[in-house]
Amino acid sequence: MLYNRYMSIRKIICLSMVTVVFFLSVGNLKAQAVEDDELFKPVEIKDGVTLSILDCVASAFKNSPKIRRQKYNLDIAKSNLGIAKSQYFPVINLNAGFYNENNSDNIYYNSHYRELPSVGVSINKLVWNFGKTTAYIKMEEFYKIGAEYEFMDSLCSTLFDVKAKYYALLKSQALLQVAKNNLEINEKFLKLATSKKDVDKTTAGLNLSEAKVRYIEAENDYKNAKIDLNNAMYLDNQPDYKIKDTQTFTYQNDYAYQNKGEKNEVFEPQTFNFPLDEAVEIAYENSPDLNVLISTKHAMEQSLAYIKRTYLPDLTANAGYGFNNSNQTANNSLTVGVNLSSSVNLMELKHSIKGADAQLNLADNEILLFKKNLYFEVKRAFNNVEKAQNQIPTAKLETEQALKNLEIVESKYQSDELNYVALQEARKDYINAVNEYINSLYNYNIALIEVEMAMHYHIVDIHHKSEHAMHYHSQELIEHLNKVLGCDEKEVPKIKQNRNKKSL
Repeated sequence: MLYNRYMSIRKIICLSMVTVVFFLSVGNLKAQAVEDDELFKPVEIKDGVTLSILDCVASAFKNSPKIRRQKYNLDIAKSNLGIAKSQYFPVINLNAGFYNENNSDNIYYNSHYRELPSVGVSINKLVWNFGKTTAYIKMEEFYKIGAEYEFMDSLCSTLFDVKAKYYALLKSQALLQVAKNNLEINEKFLKLATSKKDVDKTTAGLNLSEAKVRYIEAENDYKNAKIDLNNAMYLDNQPDYKIKDTQTFTYQNDYAYQNKGEKNEVFEPQTFNFPLDEAVEIAYENSPDLNVLISTKHAMEQSLAYIKRTYLPDLTANAGYGFNNSNQTANNSLTVGVNLSSSVNLMELKHSIKGADAQLNLADNEILLFKKNLYFEVKRAFNNVEKAQNQIPTAKLETEQALKNLEIVESKYQSDELNYVALQEARKDYINAVNEYINSLYNYNIALIEVEMAMHYHIVDIHHKSEHAMHYHSQELIEHLNKVLGCDEKEVPKIKQNRNKKSL
């Protein structure tokens, strides 16, 4: 059991070296096994539990119909490949029969003739058809590889979707806290205004009513965000759970008004463990969509080869045995034959080749178009990360300044140095600053997810665990990629760099 687990972990590491360049090391396999078990045993999501982002992804991997759909498509592709390979498998024919004949005129025929039984068995086999079946098999093999990449993409897409919904819930949860704080501030300011002018009290009452409306809206946004996360996890019920902060999104009401607790630590941006100038090449390496297009192109190449060979003959062989027992004689027969046959419509072949050439050119063009779009998508994603990263410290400083200013203005309002308008302006500035700070944290994490989506390189949290989930869903997929990509379980896997797709 331990040996099987050890070998499984070796497989996962090997696949990760291919799909995520420069990302994982082959260090402590035992520790990785403990971590990866979390995806094999997703927690039961029920009332009162606190979930991590990993728990949510594990639940989605377990429940997702989209992942199962791609797994079924992969099964279909495997079946089609098996059908293609079966062309070389012998065809066995069996027959057994009874024949009885009665004639009224026995001048030319016997008045009674009977065969009982008539038995025969024969085997027909395609020996060679000059590469037509070979091209057909290769075509289906590439379609199968494409289905494997689509299966991988379904895992990645599910992971990205859960992460985005998770951060949306963290954001709405934080904004709900801000709305609650705003409500409490307005309740306090209403009490302060009762000892001041009547107009101050009236205005404070209006602001309190507005704060109540904002709180109801924030609460509704929070509920909808949780529903969205439940949908991403494909839960059958709506449990009352909580979620944990992440390394890149931490907000525990630290900037609440008159909160004397500890403030957030200094923001540390996520570091990329690969050279940024190689990001596009890594994206080309990892993109399942690009690999699907490339596999489809290879399949079309084999389809063209098949079409070009349709005029070539089929070489078949057959052997058979028969036994016939009639009311007159009984005999045994043994037949052996070799046949070479060809049938072709030259005009149809000519236009079929032209059509296949056009399809191949179209596939090349689709690959070129996708790579160009992916190039700009990666560049745009990194620009967004840089922008969001630079906004966080500024938004945090603005929040601290707005909080301090509100405290000063409140003190001056109590001493009649400033009026109620100044107090409300300070409150609005403070609430807007906190909201902007929370939005900046959210935007930064979404920008990171956009980088991950563009590169199919999971920078934060759980990349290798998603690969383990792929192993969990399809043992055959891992074994196939190990074979195709040269990963050997008996050797320590090495990072494979610079798999050049430029020629494609």
